[in-house]
Amino acid sequence: MRHVTRAAGPLAALLLAGCYPGPVDPVVVTPPPPFERLPYVQNVSDSAATILWKATGPAGGDTVYVRSVAPDPESGEVPAGASRAWRAVPADSVARGIRRARLEALAPAAPYEYRVSPGGGDLGPWRFRTAPAPGMALDPGRTAGGGDTVRVLLFGDSGWGSDGQLALARLMNRREWDLAIHVGDVAYEDGTERDFTLRHFLVYGDLLAGVPFFPAVGNHDLHVEDGRPYDLAFEWPAPLPGVRWYSFRWGPILFVALDTSSPTDDVAGLRRGRGRQYEWLEATLAAAADDGTIRWTVVFLHHPLISHAVGLSGHGPDGRLLRTLGPLFERTGVDLVAAGHDHHYERTYPVRNGRRVQPGCGYSHVLQGAGGASMHARAVRDAPIVAAGARRYSFTELRITPDRLLGRTIAADGSVIDEFRLVPFAGTEDPRCAG
Repeated sequence: MRHVTRAAGPLAALLLAGCYPGPVDPVVVTPPPPFERLPYVQNVSDSAATILWKATGPAGGDTVYVRSVAPDPESGEVPAGASRAWRAVPADSVARGIRRARLEALAPAAPYEYRVSPGGGDLGPWRFRTAPAPGMALDPGRTAGGGDTVRVLLFGDSGWGSDGQLALARLMNRREWDLAIHVGDVAYEDGTERDFTLRHFLVYGDLLAGVPFFPAVGNHDLHVEDGRPYDLAFEWPAPLPGVRWYSFRWGPILFVALDTSSPTDDVAGLRRGRGRQYEWLEATLAAAADDGTIRWTVVFLHHPLISHAVGLSGHGPDGRLLRTLGPLFERTGVDLVAAGHDHHYERTYPVRNGRRVQPGCGYSHVLQGAGGASMHARAVRDAPIVAAGARRYSFTELRITPDRLLGRTIAADGSVIDEFRLVPFAGTEDPRCAG
């Protein structure tokens, strides 16, 4: 983050500029004409998915072709005759060259492949998998995770163009994911269309073509046009028109994305425990606590409730969010809270009322802001609730089954810098959680 530089005096700003090099524009993926952004999959549910891309030239005749595939359980390859016929879905022109096709009537927990025909050309195919339906056991023959495992990519504060971001992107591409969640600041410095294209879509293009990407909006994503480039770039299941918070199911997991960055009354109210976003969140978490098909609740947002970052530009925790949302998360049995904003990795033990508690008795907080942005002038101080911390570029892999969550945090050189295991919320009636 560069807030300190902007608030400092001229001399201090000049000195700090050398410590905070600006974002750069890497060239990783070069889309063929007329594409500016390769096709990517968004807003995947158990019955639908959206394909988006950005292209030059006039719209018209753009089509997505989709078909289901049945891979061999052992090899993951598609035997001859196992694919159904292609189905054509016309694409709409959204704005600024962005095209959109909504694929509906899909089967749950099923593999699909698609190709895109922009005005007569043809690109693809790519594969993605739909979400399992609530209460549905996963296909034991699937290749991503296998058995009843959901594999989630967690990262944030990535879109800087640094060597660290590019190294992490290469490692991400070597793994199989069911979905990705991002904790904000997707495109530095200002979230312009150019920022998103060069520092997100051209870096992760191969990954995004087949892995559903669910973002929580960061402050740098909204610096221009009231966040219009962000809103056009992504699609999410918004519960109300024009809001940037949402929730979605993936089998036994409820994911909840919060907006802590938009300059709106809904975001200000979230920090005060009132308003539309807070009321929606409270109702969503209460319903999840009463839903026996939900085994895990994962909340992700940009600003951290807990952070032990120190140094010249260590923002630290958002105390208002902690005071307001911490008790709500504890009351409704949230299992994992993921955030970014500070550019380091940090994980707490399960916490309740600010104290370390037994597994299953509180939520764990993972701060994953180490996806590629500047990491200068930072440190992570020790504290009784801190289980791990590192000032190294990294992403976190979550492998979630109905009964356990296994996490690994992987650095840019491929080494594992943290491993952890969580169990679902046991409930306040559990003797271990008394008090």
